[in-house]
Amino acid sequence: MDPPRPWLLLIHQLPPKPPYLRVKVWRRLQALGAVPIKNSVYVLPNTEDAREDFEWVLREVRQEGGEASICEARLVDGLTDDEVRSSFQAAREKDYRDLASDIRAFARETLPRRGRAISREARAPVEQALSRFRKRLAEVGKIDFFPAPGRVTVEGLLEDLEGRLADQVGAVRVPAPRSIRVADVQNRVWVTRTGVHVDRIASAWLIRRFVDPHARFKFVPSKG
Repeated sequence: MDPPRPWLLLIHQLPPKPPYLRVKVWRRLQALGAVPIKNSVYVLPNTEDAREDFEWVLREVRQEGGEASICEARLVDGLTDDEVRSSFQAAREKDYRDLASDIRAFARETLPRRGRAISREARAPVEQALSRFRKRLAEVGKIDFFPAPGRVTVEGLLEDLEGRLADQVGAVRVPAPRSIRVADVQNRVWVTRTGVHVDRIASAWLIRRFVDPHARFKFVPSKG
């Protein structure tokens, strides 16, 4: 028995008119999470859901006078499976970065300084924004076929936003920082989330350089 073909390809050719059709098909393919591997050739993992999604696009193209075919495919030479998976991850990573940027901008422009609770009047817009961000995360997650690391960052930002929202109305007293001797935090295991970026690389360097020369690091999922 032949090994399963891991990919579905949609190959289409669009008529020059109507002019909006090209943009319409492109947007539909973007919403499905498909990525291009050549001009007018898009790929999805070979699943029943993906086949159904591509069939909808195929019918739309043909109804507008275009041509389209769906193929099961195995990559034999040239482009590799890993490169295709990397293309999916890169596309979703961009989606996660855009969402993280929007969450940070909202928090910067809307939320009070840390140490102060969100007022009763401001809670409703924050709750609405949080709901929108959660919906966008769910939409990206549905087409994140080969999990991109940026999801961890977005989840952390949303958890922080939810934590700020959970504060009681009114000012929150910030306790005075407790002094800690450097000797108390040496020869320790330091824990951080997976998907390390430059800020936590710098933090690890700072710890090793100035705090705990023998520090060990563990990288764990954000939940669990």
